Order: sequence, then C-alpha cells, then structure tokens
Amino acid sequence: MEKVYDVIGVENPIMDFAVSIDRLPKTDSMSVMHDYLWQSGGNASSAIAALARLGAKCSMLGVVGTDEFGTFCRDDMVRHGVDVSHLYTQEGGTTFTICLAEEETKGRSFLGKMGVNGTLTDVQVDESYIAGARYIHTSMIECSAKKRAVELARKNGVLVSVDGGAYTAEADFLVTNSDILIISEEFYGALFDDGNYVENCRRMVEKGPQIVIVTLGSKGCAGADRSGNTFRLPPFSGHKIVDTTGAGDVFHGGFLYAHSQGWELEYCARFASAVSYINCTSLGGRVGIPDRAMVEQFLKDNTIDYSGIEPRKAFYRNVMKFNRERDL
Repeated sequence: MEKVYDVIGVENPIMDFAVSIDRLPKTDSMSVMHDYLWQSGGNASSAIAALARLGAKCSMLGVVGTDEFGTFCRDDMVRHGVDVSHLYTQEGGTTFTICLAEEETKGRSFLGKMGVNGTLTDVQVDESYIAGARYIHTSMIECSAKKRAVELARKNGVLVSVDGGAYTAEADFLVTNSDILIISEEFYGALFDDGNYVENCRRMVEKGPQIVIVTLGSKGCAGADRSGNTFRLPPFSGHKIVDTTGAGDVFHGGFLYAHSQGWELEYCARFASAVSYINCTSLGGRVGIPDRAMVEQFLKDNTIDYSGIEPRKAFYRNVMKFNRERDL
C-alpha cells in the first residue's frame, strides 16, 4: 500500500501552560515568575510536532475538546504542518497542565486538570489510515483504541514506536508488540535494579522490539538493536538548561526522524539527543524544537541558532491575544 505519512501519532493532545519560577513557593509564601508560555503538549503529540518540524510528513489520531484549549491544540498541529483529518473533537474540555520549571533546582512540577473530552474509540481507528503510514508512534495505553492501532499497524507491516514512560499493566503488551521502544529511567527501574543499561536493553530486544533505548536525563542515553549494535552516549553540555519538560517526547521525535532516514543506531540516538538538548534550552515542551539544519549545525560546532526560536517564544507568550491563524 502506498504510504501517505511517515508517522502517525496516536494520543489525545493536551494544553500546557509553561511557567519559569525561582522555586516552588512554601505554603502562604510567594515565588517569582520569570516567564510563561502557552503551548500544546502530550507525549506522542510533542514527538509528532518535533518530527514535522524536522521535515517528516505526519498526522495525528486522537481527540480534543470543544473548548478554546482544544481549538488551540488542533491549530498548533496545523501550524507545525501536521495533518489533523483524524484529530476528532468531542464535547467537553481538553486536559490542561501547568508546568512549573524551577530555576534553583532545575526540577519540574506539574498541576493537571483532566479533560472531560473522553477517549479515542475503536471505531475512530481506521485500518486503511493506519496502513498508510511507515510508522505509528504512541504512548502508554489507557484505552482500547490505542491497542487497536498497534494491532492494525503490525497487521499491515507498519513499524510501531512506543514511548515507555511509566510502567503500567499494559507494558508487556507494548514491549512485545513494538518495533522501537524508548523507555524512561522510571520504566527501566521497574524492570531492573542495576545500571547495566546496554546489557539490559539488549535483553529487552530479545522480547520483540528491533530497538530498545533508555533515556537517562543528565546521564545521557543507552540502547541496543536486534543486529547486535549498542551505544552509550553522554549528555550534551555547554548551554544553559531552562526546562526539561518534553525532553523525552522530542527525543522520540528526533530518533524516529533519524531512523526514517536509514541512519545507523548510534547516530540516530545522537541526533535525537541533540533535538532534545536544544529544546531544553527554552521554556516549555515545544517552543525550542529545532529544524534539521539547526540540529546539524549544533552537532558540527555546538552552536544553537535562536533566530527562529525567539519569534516562536513571542508567539506562544502572547498567543491568547494573537489571531490563531498566524504562522509560526
């Protein structure tokens, strides 16, 4: 079947309000807010935004609410060049998260209000649509429709990429039915009690995936593939880290883009690490997502060209005042 998309993301997008603060305030006290940005978010959703910014042809399968946040999330996908023909709207609100980035501790905290827009249904997962992609990318399963998307992808020879965040009851299904499995340190810790990252990724490959990678934040990343290739990469340095929100999400997007180019495993991981690192030098999970030229320049000489990022910051800071049709 002819491939219409490089990657389809399967997830309900959410609305993020990213705030930079000194530190979390104690009860009955106050902290200073340095900056704020309105952005759309979500694990798979931000990965798809990164893929599209890098140059991949992407689509989003999911549900948003009928509120202003739902409209914003849909429009933000369009601004990134993502097809939204299968991003459905349901009556109700969209999940909203306040993301607090602490300058003093370099930590993150989140306040979330779950949306009432329901979940994706099995009926909304069309087989011909899924079959028209080279990859699908999803996060941990919380509804049967995600599982159906994975099953249809495997049936039609579509590669399945999974964001293994928290270890859940559905983890075994995703491990055995994924082709590219990128897990968090939390997920890794639920399975292993040692730091033999490369060896344990190799052991997980034996359970089904072609590739297993563990992202380790300030400790870099490690991984292995079915061909016997392995890597252990340190983190990048030299620039101020502002906010690690979305770091793993855009790593997934960067890795999938690199993998779709046919590059070798270790370079794919290095490219993805660069995408994530550059994004972490700006507030929020999306405003600092680089394009391919920015990543390649960074890998060449460790410089980051902010000329395209600064206008995006201004847009997301004032987006509630701007016409939503304005381009990034």
